[in-house]
Amino acid sequence: MDGIRKYIVFIGVILFSSISLGQITQGKIIFERKTNLKKKFGDDQRMKDFINDKNKIKVDVFELIFNDTASVFRPVESEDTEQGFMQYVTSHNTVYQNLNSEENLFAFDLWGSTVYMKTKAPSPQWKVTESKRKIGKYMCRKAIWQKDDTTRIYAWFSVDVVPSIGPEGFNGLPGAILGLATEDGGIIYFAKEIIIEEINEEVLEYDTKKEKIYTLDGLREELTKRFAGRSWGQRLLLDMFRWF
Repeated sequence: MDGIRKYIVFIGVILFSSISLGQITQGKIIFERKTNLKKKFGDDQRMKDFINDKNKIKVDVFELIFNDTASVFRPVESEDTEQGFMQYVTSHNTVYQNLNSEENLFAFDLWGSTVYMKTKAPSPQWKVTESKRKIGKYMCRKAIWQKDDTTRIYAWFSVDVVPSIGPEGFNGLPGAILGLATEDGGIIYFAKEIIIEEINEEVLEYDTKKEKIYTLDGLREELTKRFAGRSWGQRLLLDMFRWF
């Protein structure tokens, strides 16, 4: 029965895609990310002195600019610039995605300096469900990725936005991911606005000829050595490589 159910869901996705009208192939998606800092830092005693019920939810804004061959996911600068260490408690990375080569370039922000990493786009083994919800005016279907024994990721995708893209370089679904969340709700992305417009391809290009570009394993090894024995460094590594 499970096999029949999966087949029916798959056929449903295809039919849903084929009858969808006004499909979007280029534009900009504005995302709001909410991070629960109490869940992120857990029992870290030093952070407990700074995080309270008023500031435990940190909100960051990102934009996902795309056409049918490429995308860039990047932070949106806020007019209300945070002061002190609070501006560094969440990541503000940029991800370039080439949909043809299926490669992602990550520009990690490390306290004002940038470290580059190129890797094949993640290929989560999504399980598409029959559950649906609206995000804005777009009907989305829910998919689940069991990353490992303790981590489950939820995604809501819409076939109305054609490219297989999403926040943090996520892809692999028949449409754009407009919602993404960890199972415990510690990190949640939701699209707040979709702007349909023609995209200048220069925005989607990057030039790192003068910069060193690491592989995933190479960067992980380099930073593990650099932050060896430092608890804050280990937490930084966990945050950087959370989705891999």
